[in-house]
Amino acid sequence: MTSENNICESDQIAAFVDDELEPARRSAFERHVSICDSCAAELRAHRTFMRELDTALAGRFDLEVPPDFAKVVAVHAQNDMRGVRDRAEHRKALRYCIVLGMVAFALLGVASSRAVIANIQSFFKAIFGIISLFGKTIYDAMAGFSVLARVFRRSIVGDAGFSDLVALLLFVFAIGFLTLLISRYHRTRVLD
Repeated sequence: MTSENNICESDQIAAFVDDELEPARRSAFERHVSICDSCAAELRAHRTFMRELDTALAGRFDLEVPPDFAKVVAVHAQNDMRGVRDRAEHRKALRYCIVLGMVAFALLGVASSRAVIANIQSFFKAIFGIISLFGKTIYDAMAGFSVLARVFRRSIVGDAGFSDLVALLLFVFAIGFLTLLISRYHRTRVLD
Protein backbone atom coordinates (compact mmCIF):
# COMPACT_ATOMS: atom_id res chain seq x y z
CA MET A 1 0.00 0.00 0.00
CA THR A 2 1.47 3.32 -1.03
CA SER A 3 0.06 6.76 -0.53
CA GLU A 4 1.39 7.88 -3.88
CA ASN A 5 -0.93 5.56 -5.81
CA ASN A 6 -3.83 5.84 -3.33
CA ILE A 7 -4.28 2.06 -3.34
CA CYS A 8 -6.27 0.80 -0.37
CA GLU A 9 -5.32 -2.47 1.30
CA SER A 10 -7.68 -3.63 4.02
CA ASP A 11 -5.14 -5.99 5.59
CA GLN A 12 -3.01 -2.94 6.47
CA ILE A 13 -5.76 -1.67 8.81
CA ALA A 14 -5.64 -4.74 11.09
CA ALA A 15 -1.82 -4.67 11.07
CA PHE A 16 -1.87 -0.94 11.91
CA VAL A 17 -4.27 -1.41 14.84
CA ASP A 18 -2.24 -4.37 16.14
CA ASP A 19 0.97 -2.28 15.79
CA GLU A 20 2.56 -4.82 13.46
CA LEU A 21 3.66 -2.44 10.68
CA GLU A 22 7.26 -1.36 10.13
CA PRO A 23 7.87 2.35 10.88
CA ALA A 24 8.12 3.32 7.17
CA ARG A 25 4.92 1.48 6.24
CA ARG A 26 3.18 2.81 9.34
CA SER A 27 3.91 6.44 8.41
CA ALA A 28 2.83 5.76 4.79
CA PHE A 29 -0.42 4.24 6.06
CA GLU A 30 -1.05 7.25 8.36
CA ARG A 31 -0.57 9.62 5.41
CA HIS A 32 -2.97 7.51 3.31
CA VAL A 33 -5.65 7.43 6.03
CA SER A 34 -5.45 11.23 6.34
CA ILE A 35 -6.50 11.62 2.68
CA CYS A 36 -8.71 8.49 2.17
CA ASP A 37 -12.14 8.72 3.79
CA SER A 38 -13.10 5.05 3.26
CA CYS A 39 -9.91 3.76 4.91
CA ALA A 40 -10.36 6.24 7.78
CA ALA A 41 -13.94 5.04 8.35
CA GLU A 42 -12.83 1.40 8.26
CA LEU A 43 -10.01 2.17 10.71
CA ARG A 44 -12.48 3.81 13.12
CA ALA A 45 -14.86 0.83 12.85
CA HIS A 46 -12.02 -1.62 13.48
CA ARG A 47 -10.84 0.31 16.56
CA THR A 48 -14.42 0.48 17.90
CA PHE A 49 -14.83 -3.28 17.45
CA MET A 50 -11.53 -3.99 19.21
CA ARG A 51 -12.52 -1.75 22.19
CA GLU A 52 -15.91 -3.49 22.52
CA LEU A 53 -14.23 -6.88 22.33
CA ASP A 54 -11.72 -5.91 25.03
CA THR A 55 -14.55 -4.65 27.23
CA ALA A 56 -16.57 -7.82 26.78
CA LEU A 57 -13.60 -10.05 27.53
CA ALA A 58 -12.43 -7.99 30.49
CA GLY A 59 -15.44 -8.98 32.65
CA ARG A 60 -15.35 -12.06 34.88
CA PHE A 61 -17.13 -15.16 33.86
CA ASP A 62 -18.64 -16.99 36.77
CA LEU A 63 -19.46 -20.44 35.55
CA GLU A 64 -19.83 -23.11 38.13
CA VAL A 65 -19.56 -26.56 36.67
CA PRO A 66 -20.61 -29.43 38.90
CA PRO A 67 -17.99 -32.18 39.29
CA ASP A 68 -20.17 -34.80 37.59
CA PHE A 69 -21.21 -32.49 34.73
CA ALA A 70 -20.36 -35.00 31.97
CA LYS A 71 -22.47 -37.72 33.61
CA VAL A 72 -25.42 -35.36 34.02
CA VAL A 73 -25.26 -34.33 30.36
CA ALA A 74 -25.01 -37.96 29.23
CA VAL A 75 -28.02 -39.02 31.33
CA HIS A 76 -30.11 -36.11 30.07
CA ALA A 77 -29.12 -36.83 26.49
CA GLN A 78 -30.12 -40.50 26.81
CA ASN A 79 -33.41 -39.66 28.53
CA ASP A 80 -34.25 -36.97 26.00
CA MET A 81 -33.68 -39.28 23.01
CA ARG A 82 -35.71 -42.26 24.25
CA GLY A 83 -39.00 -42.64 22.45
CA VAL A 84 -38.09 -40.14 19.75
CA ARG A 85 -38.05 -42.80 17.05
CA ASP A 86 -40.65 -45.53 16.79
CA ARG A 87 -40.72 -48.67 14.64
CA ALA A 88 -42.60 -46.99 11.79
CA GLU A 89 -39.88 -44.36 11.49
CA HIS A 90 -37.19 -47.04 11.46
CA ARG A 91 -39.00 -48.92 8.68
CA LYS A 92 -39.47 -45.71 6.73
CA ALA A 93 -35.75 -44.89 7.10
CA LEU A 94 -34.86 -48.42 5.96
CA ARG A 95 -37.07 -48.03 2.88
CA TYR A 96 -35.42 -44.70 2.06
CA CYS A 97 -31.99 -46.29 2.41
CA ILE A 98 -32.96 -49.17 0.12
CA VAL A 99 -34.39 -46.80 -2.49
CA LEU A 100 -31.32 -44.57 -2.34
CA GLY A 101 -29.07 -47.62 -2.66
CA MET A 102 -30.99 -48.84 -5.69
CA VAL A 103 -30.81 -45.39 -7.28
CA ALA A 104 -27.06 -45.29 -6.63
CA PHE A 105 -26.59 -48.73 -8.22
CA ALA A 106 -28.73 -47.69 -11.19
CA LEU A 107 -26.68 -44.53 -11.69
CA LEU A 108 -23.48 -46.51 -11.42
CA GLY A 109 -24.87 -49.00 -13.91
CA VAL A 110 -25.75 -46.26 -16.38
CA ALA A 111 -22.30 -44.74 -15.99
CA SER A 112 -20.54 -48.03 -16.56
CA SER A 113 -22.97 -49.50 -19.11
CA ARG A 114 -20.73 -48.75 -22.07
CA ALA A 115 -17.84 -50.64 -20.51
CA VAL A 116 -20.11 -53.53 -19.56
CA ILE A 117 -21.63 -53.70 -23.05
CA ALA A 118 -18.15 -53.65 -24.62
CA ASN A 119 -17.06 -56.51 -22.32
CA ILE A 120 -20.17 -58.53 -23.14
CA GLN A 121 -19.64 -57.99 -26.87
CA SER A 122 -16.02 -59.12 -26.68
CA PHE A 123 -17.08 -62.17 -24.64
CA PHE A 124 -19.67 -63.21 -27.23
CA LYS A 125 -17.22 -62.58 -30.07
CA ALA A 126 -14.80 -64.99 -28.39
CA ILE A 127 -17.55 -67.58 -27.86
CA PHE A 128 -18.74 -67.29 -31.48
CA GLY A 129 -15.12 -67.57 -32.65
CA ILE A 130 -14.66 -70.81 -30.71
CA ILE A 131 -17.97 -72.20 -32.00
CA SER A 132 -16.99 -71.21 -35.54
CA LEU A 133 -13.62 -72.94 -35.12
CA PHE A 134 -15.26 -76.16 -33.93
CA GLY A 135 -17.85 -75.98 -36.71
CA LYS A 136 -15.19 -75.48 -39.37
CA THR A 137 -13.10 -78.32 -37.91
CA ILE A 138 -16.07 -80.70 -37.92
CA TYR A 139 -17.01 -79.62 -41.46
CA ASP A 140 -13.46 -80.18 -42.71
CA ALA A 141 -13.25 -83.56 -40.96
CA MET A 142 -16.56 -84.66 -42.51
CA ALA A 143 -15.44 -83.46 -45.95
CA GLY A 144 -12.18 -85.41 -45.58
CA PHE A 145 -14.08 -88.46 -44.39
CA SER A 146 -16.43 -88.28 -47.37
CA VAL A 147 -13.46 -88.03 -49.75
CA LEU A 148 -11.85 -91.05 -48.09
CA ALA A 149 -15.13 -92.97 -48.18
CA ARG A 150 -15.53 -92.27 -51.89
CA VAL A 151 -11.98 -93.34 -52.59
CA PHE A 152 -12.43 -96.47 -50.47
CA ARG A 153 -15.75 -97.29 -52.16
CA ARG A 154 -14.27 -96.87 -55.60
CA SER A 155 -11.34 -99.04 -54.78
CA ILE A 156 -13.46 -101.85 -53.39
CA VAL A 157 -16.56 -101.60 -55.54
CA GLY A 158 -15.26 -99.94 -58.68
CA ASP A 159 -13.19 -101.25 -61.57
CA ALA A 160 -10.01 -100.35 -59.81
CA GLY A 161 -7.31 -102.92 -59.68
CA PHE A 162 -5.40 -104.47 -56.88
CA SER A 163 -2.87 -101.65 -56.84
CA ASP A 164 -5.53 -99.06 -56.00
CA LEU A 165 -6.70 -101.15 -53.06
CA VAL A 166 -3.15 -101.49 -51.77
CA ALA A 167 -2.59 -97.76 -52.13
CA LEU A 168 -5.75 -97.05 -50.16
CA LEU A 169 -4.77 -99.44 -47.41
CA LEU A 170 -1.31 -97.89 -47.25
CA PHE A 171 -2.88 -94.46 -47.05
CA VAL A 172 -5.18 -95.49 -44.16
CA PHE A 173 -2.25 -97.19 -42.43
CA ALA A 174 -0.12 -94.04 -42.85
CA ILE A 175 -2.84 -91.83 -41.34
CA GLY A 176 -3.24 -94.20 -38.38
CA PHE A 177 0.53 -94.47 -37.87
CA LEU A 178 0.95 -90.68 -38.08
CA THR A 179 -1.79 -90.22 -35.47
CA LEU A 180 -0.05 -92.72 -33.17
CA LEU A 181 3.31 -90.95 -33.54
CA ILE A 182 1.78 -87.55 -32.82
CA SER A 183 0.00 -88.78 -29.69
CA ARG A 184 3.20 -90.41 -28.37
CA TYR A 185 5.15 -87.24 -29.06
CA HIS A 186 2.67 -85.19 -27.05
CA ARG A 187 2.74 -87.67 -24.18
CA THR A 188 6.52 -87.51 -23.91
CA ARG A 189 6.38 -83.68 -24.01
CA VAL A 190 3.89 -83.69 -21.13
CA LEU A 191 6.05 -86.03 -19.04
CA ASP A 192 9.14 -83.83 -19.52
